[in-house]
Amino acid sequence: MISSMTKIISVVSTIPAPRARSFSALMELYEENFILLRRLAPSMTSMSGQLCSQGRGGLPLYIEVLEQDKFTTVLRMFYRLPSENGAVSEAPNVHVRIYHDANVAEAVAGRLGGRDCLALSRSGERCLDVRWRLNRFLYKWLRYLLFRQHHFPTC
Repeated sequence: MISSMTKIISVVSTIPAPRARSFSALMELYEENFILLRRLAPSMTSMSGQLCSQGRGGLPLYIEVLEQDKFTTVLRMFYRLPSENGAVSEAPNVHVRIYHDANVAEAVAGRLGGRDCLALSRSGERCLDVRWRLNRFLYKWLRYLLFRQHHFPTC
C-alpha cells in the first residue's frame, strides 16, 4: 500500500522545473532574493534611513531605504568605492523593491558592467532579459554578502 506521503512526493516530482530565463523562473528568483534579503536584514519592514554593515573582510555595505509603505519597501544597496581623483562612487547601486505581502524582492534598477540597467530597458533589449540579469546579479550578490557575514540586525 502506498502511503499518502509517497503519493505527494510522486506528484511533486512530476511537476517540471520552470524553463531557465522564463517568467516563472524569474518569479522563483524573486522569492529566493526575498529569502536571502530577509536573512541579511531581518527587520526590513522597520528599517529607515541609511544603514551600514561591515561584514568580514571587504568593503562596508550600505542600504538606504528610499520608500516604505504597508506592503512595499524600496531600498538601494551599494558600496562606496574610492576613485583615483579622491571622489567616491557608489556601486553597484542596485534598487530593490520588496513586496512584503507576496514575500518577493525584485531588483528594478542597477549599474552593472559600467552601464545602467532598468527593469524596462530602453535599448531594445527584451524586458525579461534585463530583469533576469538584474535579479540574477542580486541573487549572487546577496549570497556573497551573507558569506561575508554582512548583517543588518533587528531594530
